[in-house]
Amino acid sequence: MVLVILQHSYLSVSLKSIHILFDFFIWPITGLAAVAFVSISGMVYSYFLYMASDWRNVYRRYAKRAAFLLLAAHPAINLASYYFNAAGKEFSSCSHALLTLIVFNFPITDMIAICLLIAPVFIVYSGSAMRAVVIIAMLVSAVFVRVCVTMVDPLWAAIQEVTFGVLGVPSVFWFPLVPWLAIFLTGSFAGQGLAYLKKGSIDEATLVQRISKAGIALGVCGGVLTVGYKMLKITFGNDWSPNVFLAIYPGQTTTLLPAYLAVLAFLLASLVKHIDLSGKYNRLFWLLSVFGRTSLFTFVIQFAIVESVPALLGLKGGLSLTGFVILFLAGMVIVWIFSYWYGRVRGWIQKNDYAVCVKAAQAQNQSIQAIALAR
Repeated sequence: MVLVILQHSYLSVSLKSIHILFDFFIWPITGLAAVAFVSISGMVYSYFLYMASDWRNVYRRYAKRAAFLLLAAHPAINLASYYFNAAGKEFSSCSHALLTLIVFNFPITDMIAICLLIAPVFIVYSGSAMRAVVIIAMLVSAVFVRVCVTMVDPLWAAIQEVTFGVLGVPSVFWFPLVPWLAIFLTGSFAGQGLAYLKKGSIDEATLVQRISKAGIALGVCGGVLTVGYKMLKITFGNDWSPNVFLAIYPGQTTTLLPAYLAVLAFLLASLVKHIDLSGKYNRLFWLLSVFGRTSLFTFVIQFAIVESVPALLGLKGGLSLTGFVILFLAGMVIVWIFSYWYGRVRGWIQKNDYAVCVKAAQAQNQSIQAIALAR
């Protein structure tokens, strides 16, 4: 969520006041936000699927969650970001603006809702190897379709945009289902590992080792793909269709994806190592956990705070680097206060919550040591 707030704060920056090197580094870093949001959703979902005695019970619960995302989160997110999205645009009428910005503006939660409905087909009924093959096939096919298929008919063009994606800037659907479903499914491996850990099938040290090895492999893969893209561009840039390089340009669903997943793998391994294995739980972990425990509310409210409020003040596209930093830091504090308040109201966060979390981490560590001694 920190990266989401960072990214959405950066959208109000004037690129003329930002050094090109800063922009070159900061924007790819913020690209991790959506990948993390989707893959962590897949991790949590798959964890409960693997933990349940009957996965159908979990599916029914999450089907309701999917309906909530489509029917409630969709308008809530679009309303929260309305003034930001409307700034600088002209509409023929009020109804045109509402249809464009509220009804036919599809946030990432819509795509996650669809993944919740269809992902169990791949998580429950396929092994890890087959799932990996399916994920790779989805990502490759999305690139292939973007390069080779150009739909003239508006209806088929819209279908392609929703499923595989298109070259260039999309009309309405920024998160095409096929490549992002693949990212959602990558989280299922972590969810499966955490479920096996909870059931006692593997120990924490083994899980950390496996996740770390996966992170190294993904990092190497991301580096090879990114360098490969550059070499292909240098060698064949004048001979091949520019659509090829546009389709494989380093991004969230292309050559940068393995690197993003590697970062997430190392973060997960570090959390398991520090909290479960070492029993350490510090203030930073707790502060960030407030975002995690109120993730949907936090996601909605940050649109209003770091996007629409600056737009209402006429600051969209006009912030300097200093203004960006101030917006990001202020946005973090304000969003956290709202998230903490909401968590307290819902009963998810207790009055002495930090102390409770510390004791839980220490108890988990003692349990692990007892199991290790028993072995």
